[in-house]
Amino acid sequence: MNKLVTGAVSGAAGIALLLGGAGTFALWNASTEVNAASVASGTLSLTQSSAGSWTDVTNGRSTALTAAQVAAYKIVPGTKLQFTQPITIAASGADLRADLTYDAASVTGSLKPYVTNTMALSTAAGGTTLPSGVTAGSTAGSYVVAPVSAGSTSAVVTFVVELPSTVSDAASQGGTLDLSKLTFTLKQRAIA
Repeated sequence: MNKLVTGAVSGAAGIALLLGGAGTFALWNASTEVNAASVASGTLSLTQSSAGSWTDVTNGRSTALTAAQVAAYKIVPGTKLQFTQPITIAASGADLRADLTYDAASVTGSLKPYVTNTMALSTAAGGTTLPSGVTAGSTAGSYVVAPVSAGSTSAVVTFVVELPSTVSDAASQGGTLDLSKLTFTLKQRAIA
């Protein structure tokens, strides 16, 4: 019986060795290197060019405000403040399209339900001409950015904060609106 088991084990080992050696024979193969050039990726960025500025534009005024004045300012129904921020948009690449908006979640505080915020983009403060490569989006305050021939373009974002004169809710009194983390976003669209 012992010889039978030893013979079976030896036979199995021999078969395994024969099968393991079956993949060791050589096949012909060849390769060649070709000069197929190289591919580079495009760019998409949004940066602030310089510090932003505040202006009181209530009832047609145009009064510049310092950061300290804005921090101490007490808005009432009908108040309208404007923040102007110079930016640089870099966009290059085939088929590139990106949406430029502001992040509503970056505006916080107890006054948020009562104020209206609007965003506009132009080549200069107070202007209406859109920068190169930028078109109006499908919703107010949104813009579509396409590749810019020079690689980047300068623009000015105008962000308006208004406590409408129709607000009569007592809960809006003594509240705050935190814009210290106001964020403008540039997000690439999927290629359709």
